[in-house]
This record gives sequence, structure tokens and C-alpha cells, in this order.
Amino acid sequence: MHLIISTDFEEMSGTAAEDFLFTLEKISKPVICLPSGKTPVIFLRNMRNYFSRHEKHPDWYFIGLDEWVGVGQDVKGSCRQFFDEHLFKPLGIPEERISFFNGIAEDLEAECRKAERFIDAHKGIDIMVLGIGTNGHLGLNEPGSDPELRTQIKGLSESTMVAAKDYFDEPKDVKQGITLGLKTMLESKTVFLMASGESKSDVIKAVVEGHVTPDIPGSFLQGHPNCFVYMDEKAASKLD
Repeated sequence: MHLIISTDFEEMSGTAAEDFLFTLEKISKPVICLPSGKTPVIFLRNMRNYFSRHEKHPDWYFIGLDEWVGVGQDVKGSCRQFFDEHLFKPLGIPEERISFFNGIAEDLEAECRKAERFIDAHKGIDIMVLGIGTNGHLGLNEPGSDPELRTQIKGLSESTMVAAKDYFDEPKDVKQGITLGLKTMLESKTVFLMASGESKSDVIKAVVEGHVTPDIPGSFLQGHPNCFVYMDEKAASKLD
């Protein structure tokens, strides 16, 4: 693991965005995977600003990381809606460059297979950007997840169900998610993990310095050959 510690959330997001863009400059038509939620908001703002300044569009392909089961793609609070708002529509990303889970599809297993086919067809994920839950989850791979499994439907932990409520304008009773599996994530060529705030300090210590265990899914990143962990000082405060 390569550890990059910044003063605060703003600086961390800017550093990660700069490194992300620099890495992708060397790759033609890269496949990327990004997290939704609070962690990447400034990171994505920097993406938009960069392409606005240069008056061009990225040649990237996008694979969705996860989605809430039972939530439509146009519902505010869905992962797809988040990216439509923060990235896809502002940058004019055409639909044929996007593979994203449909949380209300009749056949969710087919959604899993579709994601894996998209990744295979484009020869793997070039950069996987992740946030991390306070319980150590990556995407919606909750504690106890098998690192040998690929894209799948997962039950949500209590803490994730509670956190999910903050994303919706109206109450949603989400109990499952569809997510890229740990094995799929760990096969990405490069991984960026982002964490900020004191609330992430315990899990970052476990991920970076603890034992590799399914109890902390993020700990499996210790075995990735090209993983970069971006933290602010508060998230990194308990590291030895």
C-alpha cells in the first residue's frame, strides 16, 4: 500500500483527483469504477472542472460499483442518479460507455452477469476508486464477505441501512444491494482508496495495519500490488 496523507478533505480530494487524471492520461479508453456518496463529491467536482477548463470530454468507460436493490435509477439517492448529477450529464458521457446496475430489474442475477461481461469485454478495470465504510465494507461487500466472490446481491448490515437513509429525500427501506465482488475489485489494475474524518480513523488503522480478514473487507487491499490510500490527517490519526 502507498499512503498519501493530506491536511484535510479538500486537499485529499484534490491530490487524489490529480493523481487519477495523471494515471489515466497514459491509458487509451480506460475502464474506471467510482464510488457514490459523500467521499467522492469534491473529487468529482475536480473532474468536472478539469474537463470544463480543457473544453473536452473524457474517453473513459464506466462500470458501476453498486446500487440499492429496489431503487430505480432516476430516484434521488440511487447510485446511478448520483453519477448522472455529478459526472455523466455534466461531462456528456454517452450511455454506451456506461454499464450500471438497475436495482429494480426483474432479473438481478442477469445484472451481475452483465457487469462482469462489460469488464471482460474491455479487458478489466484500469482504476477502481473506493470509499470505505466505518465497518470496513468496500462497495456493498459487508463484513464477512468472501474475497473469492464476484458481482453479487448482498444483504446490508444494520449500519449501512442506517447510513442509506441519509441519501433519500423520501424514506426507503433498503435491505439489499447489488455490488461488484471483492475478487472483481482486487483484479483492478490500480486501486485508489479514499477516507476522511475522525470517524474513519479506526477502520483505516484496521485496513492498513491490521490482519487481513473478512471481518474487515477493506483489509484485503493489503494484498493488492498497486493500491494507493488517500487520507486526511484525521482519518490517518491512529496509524502507527
